Amino acid sequence: MKILFLHTLDNNAEIFAPLAASRFPQHDISHDVQEHFLTEIRNKGQNEHTKQAIHNYLTKQISNGIDYIICTCSTLGPVVDSFPNDNVFRVDKPMASESAKFAHVLVAVTLESTIEPTGALLNSQAPNTKFYFKLIEGAWDLYAEGNLEKFNHHIAKDLNQELQQDRNYQAIMLAQASMMNAAPLISQQIRVLTSPYICLDFLAEHLN
Repeated sequence: MKILFLHTLDNNAEIFAPLAASRFPQHDISHDVQEHFLTEIRNKGQNEHTKQAIHNYLTKQISNGIDYIICTCSTLGPVVDSFPNDNVFRVDKPMASESAKFAHVLVAVTLESTIEPTGALLNSQAPNTKFYFKLIEGAWDLYAEGNLEKFNHHIAKDLNQELQQDRNYQAIMLAQASMMNAAPLISQQIRVLTSPYICLDFLAEHLN
């Protein structure tokens, strides 16, 4: 099978490349970075022009023989959801389904443009779960600069402080795939949901 991971930052490709290669050594894995898709939506919001451009891109990849496309950018999620092919999906959708197991979930994001599409996804996949969004101020700039260690520690520090307030959360969701490596730094007294591993498990079920 030919599997393409669509990213909007090089750092996401660096996260997924080793994970996918080790999980699916028998498949043809490729990664493509299209940063301008995210830039367009951040600057102009969700719009028909950008939606059509992304759909054209996805159609071209499928016509070129790609069997599965996984979009690792949460902000692009609604556009990917609207593409009429079940083999094209967003990385956070399996995680959203997993969150239905919990009554109260703290959802951490580092990019404001992620909140609306993630909220819509969570409400569709886990309508009985109560979600509380927390924007980690200043974290995204660290990630965009490539300062990943500070990025991860910044997220963990903010969330550990939130947990000390005892707000009755049953799980924490790191909404963006880029946040994955902050998980080990967060209090282990609570379940931490990250999209990369959950998504790869979901993909493995489809490939078997």
